[in-house]
Amino acid sequence: MDPAPAAPPDAGRTLAEIAAAWWDHVLDESPSMCTSLGIDRGLDRLDQDDEAGRARRAAFREQTRRRLEAVAPDALGTEERLTRTVMHRLLTEADEEDRHRFFEWSLNPLFGPHLSLQELAERHPMRTPADADAFVARCRAVPAALGAWTTDLAAGLASGRVAPKVAWTRVVGQVRAFLAQPVEATPFARAAARLPATWSDTDRSRAATAIADAAGSHVRPAYERVLAFLEGPYAGKARAAVGVASIPGGETAYRFAVRRHTTTTLTPERIHEIGVEELEKNRAEMLEIARAEGFTGTLREFFDAIAKDPRFRLRTREELLDRYRAICRRMDARLPEAFRHLPRRPYEVRALEAWREQDAPAGYYYPPALDGSRPGTFYANTRDPESWPTYDMEALAFHEAVPGHHLQIALALELEQLPDVRRHAGFTAYVEGWAHYTERLADEMGLYSTPFDRVGMLAAQAWRAARLVVDTGMHALGWDRAQAIALMRDIRSGPESDVANEVDRYIIWPGQALAYKVGSRTITDLRERARRRLGARFSLAGFHDVVLRHGPLPLSLLEDLVRLWEGDETAG
Repeated sequence: MDPAPAAPPDAGRTLAEIAAAWWDHVLDESPSMCTSLGIDRGLDRLDQDDEAGRARRAAFREQTRRRLEAVAPDALGTEERLTRTVMHRLLTEADEEDRHRFFEWSLNPLFGPHLSLQELAERHPMRTPADADAFVARCRAVPAALGAWTTDLAAGLASGRVAPKVAWTRVVGQVRAFLAQPVEATPFARAAARLPATWSDTDRSRAATAIADAAGSHVRPAYERVLAFLEGPYAGKARAAVGVASIPGGETAYRFAVRRHTTTTLTPERIHEIGVEELEKNRAEMLEIARAEGFTGTLREFFDAIAKDPRFRLRTREELLDRYRAICRRMDARLPEAFRHLPRRPYEVRALEAWREQDAPAGYYYPPALDGSRPGTFYANTRDPESWPTYDMEALAFHEAVPGHHLQIALALELEQLPDVRRHAGFTAYVEGWAHYTERLADEMGLYSTPFDRVGMLAAQAWRAARLVVDTGMHALGWDRAQAIALMRDIRSGPESDVANEVDRYIIWPGQALAYKVGSRTITDLRERARRRLGARFSLAGFHDVVLRHGPLPLSLLEDLVRLWEGDETAG
């Protein structure tokens, strides 16, 4: 992107108004996101994910697109042109996603509405009696929200767009588990435990009674109807084939998912080749360490040996959390070496909720609330503590917390000079690519404690390379689940359930797993190109600054910005 003169006031002001109106619409349409961000808006509502809601959002997108296209790019400054391009891309991708009707087969054991509603119940604020009333209203809206979900799934039955059997099996198990517990043990009823002690007895009693009634008379019957649908009309209809190409329009839908998640024009076939190439490099690096440690067998035998070594196992959930926290503190102290700016918002390490851990990966990150009421959170899966090898922990902590997700996302939230739509843009290749890139960065900073921890980092690198192979293999090249599991198990020493969980995630969420390696390769390639061009003028902290200070971006725009930075550094 060439430098542009400052925008005429009317063009820049118009763009700012369009961006603000778009973000206002996004917040209005997603009360759950508002709660997640700590924004007091729509506390008494749930997202309307049905045909009427989709039609309303599509109409607003079309109106926004027309306004956006009336603003000439040449009349904008560099940062404003980025905003225009980002918004246009988001609008276009949302339209195309609707056309592919992914929601018709969306049975998701990671982020489905049967789970996200429970998470929302745990995050809903309980500061005033009005908050409690709003929560009760949300509970009463659960039947409509879950009803819209099963309506979409029923439409998928009619169109032949059905979920894979592995997704059906996991979701049915989750809904059964929800219904197996007493109503008072669910996140909806437990919300009453968060009613402040400072309230009057009358207010507390009234709110607790209303919450219990809503959880029992509205929420539970809604979950019962979901289970009845899944075990009734949907039973036996989920597809045996794991690839999305097996459903009507699936091949085209997958190629769209690849473009969307990678923000590139790479084909599934080329991505598959890249994955094979990267995987072989990672295997060679791990085998080199194995040889240095005295192992003479195969890489698989090396993994099997260290997997049985008691040195690399912890016994309790508390030990896991304590170790993760120590790893993060050590990285915190070293961050100024590689970064000019660090986020003001703090983060914490917490155990993943018990109701989520069975089908979840080893860890994930949840952003902080904008109002400061909640820090960023690295959620660690602590189920069956002895099954998680300690040599995997450092790379995971660096990825999920710092200098990975928390550093990048919290910094983006603090870019208050940018429109909100830019600060919150979720371009997967950028966000996950950055986090994956930082695993290697930590190695360059000498932060892996032992050669075995470096093996853990390289195994994480190989894991993301293998994702390129198995995701494209299953969704574009006809692989089955067993092939994918076999390849992933060959480079993994963690619990068997973790391998199955990961492969099923790729089956259920086509294309998302490609973003990590594609994004990290791009960032690394841009850095090394800049290092060659700038020579002694190159600054690692300066490079990180230019990558981070514009918020999440498509990879092509990030490349343009790095080229501009190279020119500025050369001229300076």
